[in-house]
Amino acid sequence: MKSIALLILSWLLLASCTKDRLPIFMHDNPTIIHFNDTYKLIGENTLVEVPGANNFFIFDSLLIFTTPALDTFYHSYSTNNLCKIRSFIAKGEGPNELKSILKPLYLENEDDNIMINFYTPARQGILRYNFTGSNLNKKGHFQDTLSLENATEIYRAYKIDESLVFIDRLDFLGFNQIYEIYDYKHNQSVHLDTAIISRLQDQKDVFLMATSTLLNFHQKKYISAMRFADQVNIYDLENPEKSHAVSVKNNATSLIDASNMIMPLKKEFYIDIREAKGLIFALYANQSRKEWATGNTPAEIHVINWQGKAICKLIVDQKLLNIDIDSGKQILYGLSERQELIRYDLSQLPHLSIY
Repeated sequence: MKSIALLILSWLLLASCTKDRLPIFMHDNPTIIHFNDTYKLIGENTLVEVPGANNFFIFDSLLIFTTPALDTFYHSYSTNNLCKIRSFIAKGEGPNELKSILKPLYLENEDDNIMINFYTPARQGILRYNFTGSNLNKKGHFQDTLSLENATEIYRAYKIDESLVFIDRLDFLGFNQIYEIYDYKHNQSVHLDTAIISRLQDQKDVFLMATSTLLNFHQKKYISAMRFADQVNIYDLENPEKSHAVSVKNNATSLIDASNMIMPLKKEFYIDIREAKGLIFALYANQSRKEWATGNTPAEIHVINWQGKAICKLIVDQKLLNIDIDSGKQILYGLSERQELIRYDLSQLPHLSIY
């Protein structure tokens, strides 16, 4: 009788674990990847310090820091000499100001003007800022807003052609992440997928769906690296059925696991993500929230391509909170906890063909 009870208990535990391990992304379990090559990198302090910086981005020869706590939100430097160009977009409610900081979604070169694209809930659309024009006249220069007023709960939005926008949005009823192709000229949805299926039950846990994201306009692929689940999701906009996820663990953590864990012990996985000419660089902590907040253990950097193939693993000598790559100069930059900019030379690594 005792053995039967143990058998039933074991079956129930297995069933519970199986339920918790149901696929998160596009109804399929992640492909397990392994890194055969690991490189250790020694950083060099650039002496560039931006007090209050919590992130940075590189576009061509432009390096932009974001400072949400300051009265001016963005600060630009040249990657050629690391000299400051200027600060731009002040905090405020004026026509050329922002009430709160927005994350730059992507930058593009349009008629020799560098355009910075944001999604703004306040203006219900994609807001474009002409950095080149404002650099010449030393004044803020918001150019236009692409209206998405009929789309709701938008997390990210990217204009992909003259009539379509790719939208990453949250379904608050089912606590799922929806990927949508939206025709903004006719205000209608063209295609949508329930891409990330959380199976969460409580609205307070929605933060567990946090991701770092990138859109590759050329390949029409969208990547989301999950902070509280150990996987990277690759969505194919033109062929959604080919979308898939990859993980470095045989038994990737589910969002249910994260929900059941007390806050200090919830594990954080992918902290930041960037691309450089066909390669993805994902900053991977794999530490509890307490360990990551209070410790000094550096995160790894996982390098994969847009097909999800493992390229190599990078081990850095400092704890970095954000990364980006100057592909022209073969330099990886990292922002430390002390808001110091650290650089790493990638030119001697054979696997990183990012010329």
